[in-house]
This record gives sequence, C-alpha cells and structure tokens, in this order.
Amino acid sequence: MPSKPNKPYPEFPLTANGNGQWSKKIRGKVHYFGVWDDWQAALNKYNEQRDYLYAGQVPPSQVATLGNLLDTFLGEKLQRYEAGEISHHSYYEYQITTDAIAAAVSTTRPLDSLTPGDFGRLRVALGKDKDGKAYRPATLKKRLQIARMVFAMANEEYGFALQFKRKLEAPPKTKIREYERLRGEQFYKAKQIRKLVKAADPEMKAMILLGINCGFGPKDCCTLPAKQVDLKNGWHDYWRTKTQVDRRCPLWKETTKAIKAVVCKPLVFNGREWDRWVVAREFDKLCKKCDVDNQGFYSLKRTLETVATGADVNQAVIDHAIGHARHDMASIYRQKIFDQQLLKFSNFVREWYLGRITLE
Repeated sequence: MPSKPNKPYPEFPLTANGNGQWSKKIRGKVHYFGVWDDWQAALNKYNEQRDYLYAGQVPPSQVATLGNLLDTFLGEKLQRYEAGEISHHSYYEYQITTDAIAAAVSTTRPLDSLTPGDFGRLRVALGKDKDGKAYRPATLKKRLQIARMVFAMANEEYGFALQFKRKLEAPPKTKIREYERLRGEQFYKAKQIRKLVKAADPEMKAMILLGINCGFGPKDCCTLPAKQVDLKNGWHDYWRTKTQVDRRCPLWKETTKAIKAVVCKPLVFNGREWDRWVVAREFDKLCKKCDVDNQGFYSLKRTLETVATGADVNQAVIDHAIGHARHDMASIYRQKIFDQQLLKFSNFVREWYLGRITLE
C-alpha cells in the first residue's frame, strides 16, 4: 500500500484512511466516500450524504434493507427530539417499537423482499412485550401506528411498494371498548384519595392534590414552572405541554399549602430527579402501603372528570380547567371561561373530596 496522500487543499473535510479510501468520522462512526485517486468524487459523495449522516440517518441511496430503514426513521425522530419538537417519551415509544421490529424481522432483509406474510407475523410480535405478555389493545394500537409510519417512509420517500397497511391495521374500536369494559372503572373514592394524601411524602402529596384538584398527570407535575402558580391568590395558569392547550384552574387551600411546602425554582418539583416513570413507581409504592388498589396516577384525572359532571357547570368549564380541546364551532368562537364558573366547578369537586358530598 503506497503512503497516504496529503489533502488536496487545507480545508478538505476528509481524511486519507489506511485502506485506500477517503473517510470521515461522523457521530462516532467512520464512513468511507471513495478512493484516494479520485478525491473529487469522494468529496461529491460526502457532500451528498453528510446532512443525513450528521442527522443519524442513512442516505437515501443506501436505504435497501430493513436495518437501513429503521436507522433512518429513528435518526429522523432523534433529530426532532434534539430540536425540541417531540418529547423524550415520544422518542422512547419510537425507539422501543423499532427495536421490536428489528427483533421480529432480520434487519439484513432487503426491503423489497418483505411480503404480507412478514407483516402479519410482525403484527403478532408487536402485540407482545419482551416477556411475551400481550399488550392491551390501546398499546397495540400505538405500536402498530408507529410501525405503519416506518413502512410508509419506505414507500413515500424511497419508492418502495410495500403491502403493509391491511396486515398492520389497528385493532377495532369494539375490541378496545371490550377491554376497557372488562377492566372495570378506573376511579378512586374520596376516602381513598384522602388516605393517600395523608400517608404521602410532601412532594407526592402535592402531586396527588394537583391530580384530583386540577387533573394533572405525572408529566404535568414534573414540568410545572413555579412562575405559572399563583400561590397568593390560589390559581395556576399552566398549559398542557402535550397539546399546548391553555388551562387554568383554582387551587384548593389544601393544594396551595402542599405546594408551598415543596416549591422550588424554576420548577415546582425540581428538588429531586422526577420524571413520569418515577412518579408512577412512587405512586404505586404509596398505594401498596395504603392498601389502595392502584388504578394509575392518571385515574386521579379520570376521577376529577367524572365527579365534575355533578357540578352545575357546562362541559366547557371542565374542559378548560383540565386542558381538553374540542374542535367544534362553539370552542372556536368561545373566547374565555369566567373565573366564577371555574371556582364553582372546583369547589364542588373539593366538597366531594372532603366527604361533604356523596355521589351515587
């Protein structure tokens, strides 16, 4: 092997590799672009591919196998996550689904060799977790939606004609309703919530109260900015980060007191490492300690929505407090919800929480 050549000019972006090719290390991996004797062709190839490689994607001309497609799809989602366009949880969902696809079908398979039978077997695999336990229909629906996004990319962006839609279609709505019906109500009694609040540590106590008072989920709690909470007057104005829908709700005296005991800055709950999984784990521990059937932290929101229907307010008031969006004409033209209506709804739920109202 002759000695390595010098760069054709000082700013040349590639390095002469010992194997006789010009190369570049990108995102921790060495990529090759052509032989030493034709540095211009190597430079042209690098310029064509660099944006994809720096984004963690496979260049279009190289998308030929299932592994290439999965890398390209996940690289695009990683780019969106790093730009703040999707959440960590969304990226995690994409990642575990692409991992499941890779485990079910060889990543070396050429894309144009995939058959409807392969997609049928893939559907079965996506319906189970790593221990072989079947997912609930709603989770399967999400996994299949992501899988369809992966193979739609192959068809729409790279010219393949994969026949996947029928085999990867979502479970019917009736199946999802059947599962929810057999699972039963996801609802806490007022005395159960009071028991959890009494036994909780200060931070979990405040989170539970935000759940039943304002319909907060784990992510809402973990991302709640201190500046969006008015502890003097007892209100919060914190939009839903998931949907960017505006949300405003009165804070009960109990909730205000609990937040004051833990509030940090810039986030209310940044005194320790909180995320949605930590909240779920700690809430489960608390439920076991209190001998309360764990319906999930989000069932505090379900309970609030259910109890609130007993208040003498319309659904628009409840939606605004919880942060639900409806795409009907009334919602488009409605400019605001008045505070006295929000107080009326909130006070009703508080009376129920304190055991002063019984709903049958």
